[in-house]
Amino acid sequence: MTEIKQLFYFNWKYRNYKASTFINGLFYFLGRIPFIGKIVPTTMLYQEYGLKKEFTAIKLLFSLALSFLLHGIPFIISFFISKGLSDVVGSPITIFFVWLFLFNLIGSCLGELFLSLEKQEIQFIINFRVSKEDYIKRKTILGTVEGVIFSLPGLLIVGLIEKNVLLYLLIGIFSLISYSLLWSVVNLHLTLIRRRLLAKLAVCLLVAGLEVGLIFLLIQSNGLFAFQEKFVSWVSAFIFLIMCLPFFYLYVRFNQFDAFSRQMFASSEIMINYSEKNTKDQEYYLGEGKKMKLEKENNETDLSSLKGSKYINALLFSRFKTSLRKQLIYRIIGITVIMLLISLTFRFIPMSISEVKFERIVYNFLPIMFFILYILSFGKKVVQTIFVNCDSSMLAYPFYRESKAIVRGFFYRFLKIFYYNGIISLTIYLGLLFFNLLNHQILSTDLLLLFLFVMLSLTILFSFHELFIYYILQPFTSDFQVKNPVYKLVDGVFYGIAYMSLQIKTAGVLYALLVSGISIIYFIIGLIVIVKFAPRTFKLKN
Repeated sequence: MTEIKQLFYFNWKYRNYKASTFINGLFYFLGRIPFIGKIVPTTMLYQEYGLKKEFTAIKLLFSLALSFLLHGIPFIISFFISKGLSDVVGSPITIFFVWLFLFNLIGSCLGELFLSLEKQEIQFIINFRVSKEDYIKRKTILGTVEGVIFSLPGLLIVGLIEKNVLLYLLIGIFSLISYSLLWSVVNLHLTLIRRRLLAKLAVCLLVAGLEVGLIFLLIQSNGLFAFQEKFVSWVSAFIFLIMCLPFFYLYVRFNQFDAFSRQMFASSEIMINYSEKNTKDQEYYLGEGKKMKLEKENNETDLSSLKGSKYINALLFSRFKTSLRKQLIYRIIGITVIMLLISLTFRFIPMSISEVKFERIVYNFLPIMFFILYILSFGKKVVQTIFVNCDSSMLAYPFYRESKAIVRGFFYRFLKIFYYNGIISLTIYLGLLFFNLLNHQILSTDLLLLFLFVMLSLTILFSFHELFIYYILQPFTSDFQVKNPVYKLVDGVFYGIAYMSLQIKTAGVLYALLVSGISIIYFIIGLIVIVKFAPRTFKLKN
């Protein structure tokens, strides 16, 4: 009982701390606005405790209400999916069944395996000297309890709709607890292995694949409704209850919690302490590079066969390989989930769209793809990383500024950026092929080939552009200031072009060929400029 009280005490204390921080920030922001600042002076940060306490209470109530609302969204989405599935199978598929399989199982898998601490949680642990191990250990238990509480209104409504409140409540509550504990135990073990991100990704994809495969087979064999009737029963409620006990035992008896909490906490703590030291300009133009500096690892690759700038570049990327790969995996997960949801939605929810009209939709999506690839590109991240962690020091040495070394370094780095961007583009394209295959090949071969050509052209463009303007304009100083206003202008213009592409409502073959042609011409001309001028422009600014 004492442990439970302690659990809720720390949670309430953290929520109160979070709300108080928000109110202080709000008062500070309002106090800096002309005219309004006279009504809400910044002195309220240090006095008027009664008023601030009232605002904090309101913020707490609002955050609790928002949590109930957010946990209700999966039930709303499940309602629409169940309607589509019911039309496909010709029998009523319940909201609860969709929620149980899609959001409860897969949602808890993603939520627990990729568990992380928020910035304010780290600050709370540091400021209030809370035990890291105890906090992280309780976080999962508390998250499970909160998930059950916030899901109760949705479960009650579903139970009322199905006219069996008690059964749906019990299955919902016990399944939430058992799934959460199951994936928490899996997360404890996977977090301590070396290739934890790949392992977690593999587990998530395996679970999602098995679930989608099972549903697909049941639909094809007309057995989905019968499976639902057998699964949503008192026996299932009892099985979920029994499942809770061994998983809870395995969780609380885990004997490497100290190592787990250190692994989870260390990088977040470093990032928070460091981020407060950055200026706004440095954060925008070099923030990613400085962040990567903190995440570098000792090199384990044998590079003894390399010399000079080749060795330096290879060493640089080998040290940041894990961090870059982690960010690549996050992008792949996001793209895969989105493409999977789109594919399944169009497959199982009937839509009266002809093939010609659908191809027109895909054509109109090309300008949006320009902006998406711009946002997901590794170009800016890699450029910032190589300056902060390599060029800011090495440009002081004559051998590093030799023409051949600069040109070779450029091509080596371009190929590395192209590698990461290429995997992102390939993931999107494979998602499109999967969509086409799942939806009876609704897209023509000509469109797929054109889409591939555009993706390749844009991948080259976004892999080349950031590195090109970095080598030609080289705007940074040794103390990480941005001294070249042209660099800021070019960066802003390129972002403007990417943003304006979102405003294009209709596109076709002409747009695709025009964008691809300009990208390739820009790339070819840029290569000539790099070879001729980069040895003269790629210097450290004073």
